[in-house]
Amino acid sequence: MGKLHDSLLSGTSGRTGRIVVANVYGNEISKVRPRKRTSPPTAKQLLIQNRIKKCAAFMQSYRAYACQYFGSRSGMKSCYNLAMTNLMENFRINYTTETINPDYPSLYFSKGNLLGAVPLGLSLKSAGLLEISWQDNSAGSPERENDVAQILIAGEDNDFTFFVENAAKRSDIKYSVNLPVNFQNKPLHVWIAFRTENGEIASNSQYAGTVF
Repeated sequence: MGKLHDSLLSGTSGRTGRIVVANVYGNEISKVRPRKRTSPPTAKQLLIQNRIKKCAAFMQSYRAYACQYFGSRSGMKSCYNLAMTNLMENFRINYTTETINPDYPSLYFSKGNLLGAVPLGLSLKSAGLLEISWQDNSAGSPERENDVAQILIAGEDNDFTFFVENAAKRSDIKYSVNLPVNFQNKPLHVWIAFRTENGEIASNSQYAGTVF
């Protein structure tokens, strides 16, 4: 026998049989629990499962940031849900070759209304040192000059990313990243965004390009 809990303050929750009732961000929803799979997944199902795993691994380094700075909650979709949706849409599955290929320029790690970054260049000073430069587009505003850069780096054969939070000020126009060993000697994809010094809002991330 299942049991449901009804509260004016917390909403209804619980399950009875295969019916689950939950309160999600103030919305009461009910759904049927899926039955346990008894047959092995098809090749298509495996690709879809692997895409979910790759997207989760890709976001791991900046998940806490995305949960706060990827747009605004929309209905029952949290910032995390919105960030994951962007990844899922742009980790493209090729069912013919059975491969998953990220569309790097279309990926975002940050969404917001702050003045965005204008990337200018990427330069590998050595295998372990990457310099990223951007335009100081603050137009003399002290607040915008003090916005802090957030940098995301992905290696082409890595499932995981490397996130540098609060790297430098907008007015610094460049920053040198010490790369972990597993991000050296391979093509790298780089994104940059800005966040206000007080942490209230952030900008859309911009794809800065790739460097070899």
